[in-house]
Amino acid sequence: MATPNPERELSRLAKSLEDLPKGQPPRTVVVTGPSEFFRTQAVDLILERLPEDHDRRTIDGEADRDSDGRELLDLRGGNLFGGGMVLVVRRGDGWLKRHGAQLAVVLETIASGCGLLLEVQKLDKRTKLARKLREVGELFEFRDLYREPYDRSRSPLEAEMVAWIEQRSRRLGCPLTAESAYVLMSTVGTRPAELLQELGRLKDAVGTSDAERPRPLTPDDLRGKLTCSFESTPFEFAEAFLANDRRRALLALTAMYRRGTRSRDGGSVDAAGLFPFITSWLYQSLSQVREGCLLLDQGTPPQEIPQQLGVRVFVDRFMGQVAQNSAVRLTRGLKLLMQCQRELRTTGEDAVLLLERFLSRYFAASASA
Repeated sequence: MATPNPERELSRLAKSLEDLPKGQPPRTVVVTGPSEFFRTQAVDLILERLPEDHDRRTIDGEADRDSDGRELLDLRGGNLFGGGMVLVVRRGDGWLKRHGAQLAVVLETIASGCGLLLEVQKLDKRTKLARKLREVGELFEFRDLYREPYDRSRSPLEAEMVAWIEQRSRRLGCPLTAESAYVLMSTVGTRPAELLQELGRLKDAVGTSDAERPRPLTPDDLRGKLTCSFESTPFEFAEAFLANDRRRALLALTAMYRRGTRSRDGGSVDAAGLFPFITSWLYQSLSQVREGCLLLDQGTPPQEIPQQLGVRVFVDRFMGQVAQNSAVRLTRGLKLLMQCQRELRTTGEDAVLLLERFLSRYFAASASA
């Protein structure tokens, strides 16, 4: 069975906690999966619902490596004041390997009013211990959100991550359109904690009242308001280039080399990888807009051009780029970009200087044309 959307899994967990008898902790709950962010949210949700009169013992499986497993004995009885005992094991992968056999025995003898909360990144569901954990309690698994639609023929705006950003932006009082959520993901990356942090900063930048925010923020509304440490991306660089904005293109280029940038999957791009990342994205962007210009020159109706070229995101912006440019100019730009790539291989010059020279040649030729 496929792992469900992590937000749905959080809802299932909340419903399970609501169904517990009043004053009783969950007997056994296992929180697992590769997403540390959603695992943490799940654990925090459980801890908030624990009865106040119950004792709680927390073991960090990474920090408390010298644990001998005796904490499991606490589950066999309550505290001195009649309340229960809840054992919380965080980051418990190593702990489970060391004490799994002992846990299997204790699971059969957990006293009424006591409970176990176990957080592990991986749990082999084929083992006897995993099956026993599911028999006596509940298991909640949290994967990462999908960055792209499962069906790759669908629009990238239909990705789980984009929908999650939209949902969280509304919850935070800073609603975004799907296109804006995609821009945020493309700029900031795909780490939920960083995305929420950026949404919080964005909310402060745009205001919070309905009068100040009459509609969801569009990609144009985000320009100049995202304050990520890396400041720019090849996406922004290509957009400035196609808008014929030399100054903004230079600023984006400088920001990327001074502060770094991130790949589409949210990982950091090292200095050596910046040049191929920037030029590859720019070549792809210029080629697509050039094809749009050629179709327009051939008499293709403008509304049919995006569909023919497979453009499913930022359609209005794409058609604006087609209107602002010409096939001749973009052909020259592609030739200059390939020359820039050859010069890096043959001369060994500094990549930033080569890209700055490329911009200078392109805009100088465009001005004289």
